[in-house]
Amino acid sequence: MKYNCIVYYILTSVILYVIINYILYYWVVLEMPIYEKLMGNPFVDAGVSGICEWLGRNVQPEQITKDDLEQVVNDVAPIIQTKVGWGNLHSIFPNSVLTNPAFSKRDRVELLKVEFKEYLNTICDLNEAGNCIGCGRREANIWLSKTNVPLTGSGTLRNFFPAFADGAEYCTACTLAIQLSPLVFLATAGKFLTLHSNSWKALRSWGRLCVTDIRNQQLQQDITGCFNPGYKNPRNGIFYMTREMLRYQEMRTDEDISMQVYCWTNYNQGPELEVFNMPASVFKFLRNVYQSQFNNAWQEIIRTGYGKINWDKVESEDDYKNRTNRVYENLLQDISILGFFLNRRHRKPRGNWELLSLYLMEVRTMEQTRLDKIKQVGDLIADCIQESGSNRRLTRLEGAKSYEACRTVLLYIIRERIKQGTQDPLFSLDDYVEYLFPESEDFSATPWRETRDLLLFRVYERLHTWLQDHGFVDFDEDETSISDDESDTE
Repeated sequence: MKYNCIVYYILTSVILYVIINYILYYWVVLEMPIYEKLMGNPFVDAGVSGICEWLGRNVQPEQITKDDLEQVVNDVAPIIQTKVGWGNLHSIFPNSVLTNPAFSKRDRVELLKVEFKEYLNTICDLNEAGNCIGCGRREANIWLSKTNVPLTGSGTLRNFFPAFADGAEYCTACTLAIQLSPLVFLATAGKFLTLHSNSWKALRSWGRLCVTDIRNQQLQQDITGCFNPGYKNPRNGIFYMTREMLRYQEMRTDEDISMQVYCWTNYNQGPELEVFNMPASVFKFLRNVYQSQFNNAWQEIIRTGYGKINWDKVESEDDYKNRTNRVYENLLQDISILGFFLNRRHRKPRGNWELLSLYLMEVRTMEQTRLDKIKQVGDLIADCIQESGSNRRLTRLEGAKSYEACRTVLLYIIRERIKQGTQDPLFSLDDYVEYLFPESEDFSATPWRETRDLLLFRVYERLHTWLQDHGFVDFDEDETSISDDESDTE
């Protein structure tokens, strides 16, 4: 009896093992999805995010079926055509059935649906590997040129393709996604901004905004094409994209999200491409300032980046949003924006020490210990200036244009504090070497300007009201626009 029980349990275990493995095999191998999140190609990922947003219901790429794709094709094909007003297709898919004059006397929408359904009929599930340029997970079953895939190559001109081939190899699933990618493009002065990211949430947040706009165009029967908020300056458009994406609460502050934005046109007479990178550190910083008490101060800093503008005459953002913004330019080029935190003319900070520290630690990777030491020295300098009843030392520090001049001002402040009877030193030798003026490979690059500006920021934060009360701010702040200040960004 005992022997029979053992045999029974062994047989039962074997049968369960076989059944479970069969189910897993069927689910993983035979029922692989058509798409997945972040497949790697920016146009494919853009198209997949647009498909998901069009379907709604929080649909994820792995859930998309052929029936879903057919629904999207039937919905979108009548919208994306020049006849109803989608006017920028020539710069996306030149010579396609929607833009080629040869098809002008035919039903373009029906031709487009036929083309899309040919793709649908040959879609296969994802595999472990493949030679498709779009996903690398399926075998390519179609050869394409720039007519169907932006910036790919020109028809039969083989020198535009790898190994002098007759085109570029794609699978039809990726091809269809690319055809639907205009749903999530931002139009900007004849070009387009296409977002790519290491975060699916970022793509979905942006896609939601674009698809909502196109659905509104459809409801109002006023089709204008890709989402166009009026940004002709692509760099400013990138920060608009970021700001809008950060409105959604799912963009948590503990995620490292980076962005790559492609600014391009596929126009026959002059295809162009420029790539902008927004590191995770900048995105995280922006996410913190836009969703916190720092937002108003940050907006003041952003306005300063536009240069000289008479804000009293500004009626809307359209009056300035396409002007070059040095804050945006510097953030994209990894150049410090510390100078924009200082309003030298009014001797006041823009924002507070907490906002400045957030920027320096997140974006400039400055250590907390250095910030704390500079803050401490700044407080001692502020106390010395206030005790003296004069702004002479502050004026000298503001005017320092070299490391030697900055060091000399600090020596004068040390002497001033000794005259005032202060017992504690302004800083130690170790503080000077490690935190105020740390060693660098190139002495000319010693961050003395950075230290000077941080000290000025802290003195302004501590003494702005005192400086006003004692007549050390020369004119009424209300009479001078923020942008009149020429920030020192050296």
